[in-house]
Order: sequence, then C-alpha cells, then structure tokens
Amino acid sequence: MKARYLLAVGTAAALSLTTAALSAETEPRMDFAPLKSDAEVAKGRPELSPGQRAADTIAIQNLMSRHEFMHAAGRNLEELDNYWVRRDGKFAATATFGSPAWVMYGLDTIRNAYGLNSQKDAQTAQDKLAAIDPKVTPDPKFFGAGAEWVMHTSTTPVIEISGDGKTAQGAWYSPGTGVMPVYENGKIHLQAMLFFEKYGGDFVKENGVWKIWHLQMAYDFVPNLPESMLEQANAQLGDLALGRPLKALGGEAGERAGFPEGFRKPLYSYPAYSPQRAAVIWPNLPRPYYTFSETFNNCNCEQQVPQF
Repeated sequence: MKARYLLAVGTAAALSLTTAALSAETEPRMDFAPLKSDAEVAKGRPELSPGQRAADTIAIQNLMSRHEFMHAAGRNLEELDNYWVRRDGKFAATATFGSPAWVMYGLDTIRNAYGLNSQKDAQTAQDKLAAIDPKVTPDPKFFGAGAEWVMHTSTTPVIEISGDGKTAQGAWYSPGTGVMPVYENGKIHLQAMLFFEKYGGDFVKENGVWKIWHLQMAYDFVPNLPESMLEQANAQLGDLALGRPLKALGGEAGERAGFPEGFRKPLYSYPAYSPQRAAVIWPNLPRPYYTFSETFNNCNCEQQVPQF
C-alpha cells in the first residue's frame, strides 16, 4: 500500500533551466464563485473547439483510470514508464506524488519508491508464498501472487482542460480497499482496510499524448475491515491459513515518518475526517483556466516549473 513508499529512497533530477516560479495553494480554496465561460477565460486568446475539449477530458479520465488499474495489479513501474511524464522530458524534474505526510519529488524519486521498491516488495511476497505453497514458484508469471492487493477507483471527476490545450487539472473521489497477506511461521493471514480518499492531479500533453505530472492524495477515512469480513478468504487458504486473528492494522495510510532523499514535507497536510473539524474540499477543485501560470499547482510544494 502507499504507506510503504515512505521506505524508499530516490534522487530527484535537476530542474530545467527554463523555469517559472509557481506556488501551490497552501490552504483549501473553499471557493463557491460562479464558473467563468471559456470565452471569459480566454480573454480574446485562441480557444479550443468544444470537440477537442471533450476529447481531452475523456483522455484525462482514461489516464486516471489506467493509473488505478495498473496500481491494483501492482504494475506501478509499468505505469510510470508509460503514463507519467517522460524520464528524459522537461517535466520529469518537477513531477510529484504526494500524500498528507510527504511529497515524492522528481520522477526518479517516484520511480524508485512507487515503482522499483514496490516491485521488490511484490517479488519478496511472491518468494515467501512460493516457499510454502507448491502451486506457486518465483517465476515472473506468478508476479503479484502473495502480495497485497490495493484497489482504488476514480469517481465523481472534475476535469478542466487549459484554454491553450497544453495542461489539464482534475479532482476525484477515490474509494477502494486494500488486502494485505501477513506471513507468520509459514502460514498466511489476510487483513484489510477500506480507503476513502481524494485525488488531485495536474497533467501535461507531451508529443500529443496526455501524461501524469502531479498527483496528490488526501485521505478522509481509512478504517480496518473486521476479521469477520475476511473469514471466507482466510478459510480458502486451507492448510496455509494461520487460523487465528492478528493485531488490527493501525495508523493512517501514508503515516508520518522520516523523509528519505527526494521526499519533502507538504505545504498543506490534509486532516483525516473528524466530527470536530469543519468540512474541507481539498485537493482544490479545478476551475476553468487558460494557461498553467494562471492556476494552482497540485504538487503541494513550492517549485520551479518549466514554461509552456
């Protein structure tokens, strides 16, 4: 699950020399002002056709859905290499993946933590399972066996395509679940959590293809599933089942810890649900905008971004 990415170490790439300062908004923008029309936002500048804007909107939703499918399959590295900004491109140095506790800064850091280290965790889990289950081997065809399964969805999309057609922003609710196999004394016990969180994202078009640039997670509610809901799944393990409950999972997903190289403290740490806090809409909902310098930044950090 995403909490494990804290254990990874990465190195951020150098920033492009052609940059412009852009600050993230450090507080939720509880902004209920009427939306502006595309013409008002363009202010006489060339406008996208409605057809192009619609096609780009669908492409952004598809891109986020690809992220969810790849992550559920444990194919984080393939996701990064195919659907995030190019490693040799001008946006790689400023790519980010953030939680309420940390921001992975730079595509190299994200690739090491979210990609390579997650792949190593999955391989280690597969090896543990292969050591006790004769039906499984360390062969790559069994990749994902024995590993945790984390499934998110991207619902209620709010997507805005920039007037110049070069960037896009989106916000989603992302409910899901995570099932974690725990190995003890050659046996397995399954535990699980529910995820009720939100995503904010910035996207750029590279060589005519939309790519992920910034992703920001915000956890609302991450409860444990009771043991009774996993009885059937644990029973299906047969002789491999541990046969007794373990201490419940604890802590917030992405819980706070030290910052490895390439990780930064976020400007704003989204608070989990509490009946004692006010309602919070964050990440900020996208509003119509013309070019990226005229909107906020979903990196949740101060950064120099390439000019468009």
